[in-house]
Amino acid sequence: MRKILKIARLELSILFYSPVAWLVLAIFMVQCGISFLENLQNTRTTLSLGYQTMPITGTLFGGYSGLFTVMQGYIYLYLPILTMGLMSRETSSGSIKLLLSSPVKLRQIILGKYLAIIGYGLALIGVLIIFGFIGAVFIKDVDLGMIFSGLLALYLLICTYAAIGLFMSCLTTYQVVAAISTLAVFAVLRYVGTIGQSIDFVRDLTYFLSINGRTEKMIAGMITTKDLFYYLIIIASFLSLCVLRLKSERELKPWTVKAGRYLLLVCSALGLGYLTSRPVFTGYWDTTDLKSLTITNKSQDIAAKIKGPLKVTTYINMLAPSIWYVLPESRNADLGKLENFKRFIPGMDVDYVYYYQKPVDTNYRDYRYNPNTKGINDVDVLADKMATASGIDKDLFIKPAEVAKKIDLEPEGYLLIRKLEYNGKSTFLRFYMGENNPYASEAEVDAALKRLLIKAPKIIFLTGNNERGIDSKADRDYQQISALKTRRKAFVNQGFDVDTLDINQKDIPGGTDIVVLADPTVPLSPVAQQRLMAYISKGGDMMITGEPGRQQILNPLLQQIQVQLKQGILIRQDKNTTPGFVNAQISDKALGVDSNLARMKKANIMVTMQGAAAIESIPGSFKVEPLLMSPVNGWNKVFSGNTQEEAQKPVIKKAPVKPVKPIKPVKPITTATVVSAGASSAGAVVATAAPVAVATAGVSVGDEGVYIPKVHSAGSTKLGSIDLTTADLSFNAAEGDQKGAFPISVALSRTINGKKQHIVVSGDADFISNGELSRSRSQFNEYYLQGLLRWFSNDNFPVDVTRPPARDMDLKISRKQITALMWLLKGIIPALIAIWGAITLFKRRRK
Repeated sequence: MRKILKIARLELSILFYSPVAWLVLAIFMVQCGISFLENLQNTRTTLSLGYQTMPITGTLFGGYSGLFTVMQGYIYLYLPILTMGLMSRETSSGSIKLLLSSPVKLRQIILGKYLAIIGYGLALIGVLIIFGFIGAVFIKDVDLGMIFSGLLALYLLICTYAAIGLFMSCLTTYQVVAAISTLAVFAVLRYVGTIGQSIDFVRDLTYFLSINGRTEKMIAGMITTKDLFYYLIIIASFLSLCVLRLKSERELKPWTVKAGRYLLLVCSALGLGYLTSRPVFTGYWDTTDLKSLTITNKSQDIAAKIKGPLKVTTYINMLAPSIWYVLPESRNADLGKLENFKRFIPGMDVDYVYYYQKPVDTNYRDYRYNPNTKGINDVDVLADKMATASGIDKDLFIKPAEVAKKIDLEPEGYLLIRKLEYNGKSTFLRFYMGENNPYASEAEVDAALKRLLIKAPKIIFLTGNNERGIDSKADRDYQQISALKTRRKAFVNQGFDVDTLDINQKDIPGGTDIVVLADPTVPLSPVAQQRLMAYISKGGDMMITGEPGRQQILNPLLQQIQVQLKQGILIRQDKNTTPGFVNAQISDKALGVDSNLARMKKANIMVTMQGAAAIESIPGSFKVEPLLMSPVNGWNKVFSGNTQEEAQKPVIKKAPVKPVKPIKPVKPITTATVVSAGASSAGAVVATAAPVAVATAGVSVGDEGVYIPKVHSAGSTKLGSIDLTTADLSFNAAEGDQKGAFPISVALSRTINGKKQHIVVSGDADFISNGELSRSRSQFNEYYLQGLLRWFSNDNFPVDVTRPPARDMDLKISRKQITALMWLLKGIIPALIAIWGAITLFKRRRK
């Protein structure tokens, strides 16, 4: 060891007695100062303007423009300059003969020189530590774990580059050639991961050899054993190659023996690297403050319940969008998307099935725009054309008939999808077309895994009375939020099963968890009301949405559960908004419903509603609490006289006289509400009906009358026949208008049959419609709805993966102090380094 240290000390003295070492150190300091301080100044400005949303430690040290990320791109330029003369200088000067004849072992020579260069690497890390110290002092609640991980990553990278540079210096007597060769090896290690990616075993080996991406993960704060082993194996391999190179020059051995040694070393390194990169042997250390690179504790609890094999099969359709994410060439990147869960589910086995078939939805047939496939209907010919045009091996893809024997993918539209199978149960994990990142996030993966462990809640949307539909893209309907499989936040992708039921034809089946009655525009028949009340009386959960002008349709049902829609429409007079538009505030009493609502309340985030009716409660067995409140500076507008009636009733259109069956009286549903009705053509969008007597407003239609519901698109400014844009919406107490804040949505709860029953009533149905969700103003409406769904499902679905807010969100430094640091770090310290180097070189020359 003494000899190794002596050689190292000698090499360091040679290094620092040359201007190169001092020049590199000064330039490195300046580059660090430019990168870090400009970023720091920008962050200070962003904070002052109130725009900072990202953790500051990651912004200054990681990410795309952080100090460690930027300097990683410069380090490879410095090491060849520092290592090119380590051995080539000895060879060209002839001193190598003295070394080889001295009583020093070859490995001691190599280790001594290597120790010298990584010792210089510590000086470079020392420069980075200065900036890490500045971050620790001036960032409030700094993430020290991330800084440590980044410093370790860069030092391991320096050590790896040093080992490679030392070996290249052993191969030539020319220092410039050694430097260029070192850069070439760096390039090979960066791009070798793209070689042989279509072959499974070769893919794993070349992916192990690739240095690309490893440092980035450690800079972000995730240290894994496979990355540590990678650096150690590469370092040990190149140092061993140095020893073998020197030994081959000193020994007279057949070339086969020499080649055998190299081959054994390479095979040993690849074999060890392959084993250490296997998931079962991989350990993880998330050094970040809040473990932000690890799935949440709730996700870990779900993953821990998966005991045994979990089969994940990805089905890739050549003719569907986004296949480039999962082709063999991208296999390792795709597997990386599942790594966070595979870390906690060791039994996860991932497989891939490639096939071709026309997607069901023609909007996803991207090949339509290819002129070479125009007019081709034969799917086999189409696949041949697309494979040739895209450079894809068609032999990898099985025919439609073959994949049909394995699985029926037609309900999934023949789009990119994963099937999860565990313990006899299966579910789908979808990709979300049209998004920049189509991969399922942690919440969607959690939902899919949880469906394999517990019964999935079933949501039934009622039909038969012109309710909002789940199979239409029209603005008024609910497809986006409920059943659109290619949309990330749809119920079907958050753990729920979704179906429809004609309430006029069938009873609500057992096993239904939530029933949604979404803004019917045709009065419910007595049979429908009886079926709904039977479901409610058994403790069934329900969500009811309505609109202003539909009071007479919903109130007969709502009054039986202690609420009703108040006559009129809520107004918030604001010339900058559409008439009837209100920003609904989370009620103080709603904070215990779900954490989403509590977070919205804390951040003063509103739910946007276009046209809403107030809700008033009636004393009874239910506990009624407001969820959303209208603005306190608004009022409830009641339209007087005939105008009110016209706004609230459907249009009556004369139709040809048809025979009408005798009307049998129906027993009242309750003593408080008597409903007398005739036959209803169930399921029709336009239905015939007899007179209905209700507590609020009656609509009487003769035998020749046909109800034509006044249905407007989502966000409409129509209230029946009243155009809100031209109507007088000013407050008028004489007409019954009332000022103040009114409940727009309420939560009803009670314990019945040993079960907690939940019902939500909303005076606006548009807030989760296709049209409203497509508007940027409604980005939090869905967030609010997810909170309600968790309340309905007893916190099972959607899975809440919200993390605690980052703590390092503020700086303790002013712009003037940053300017002073710029002078110090970009001018004074580099100048001192240069002066120190000049003095050292001058003293050396004098000696």
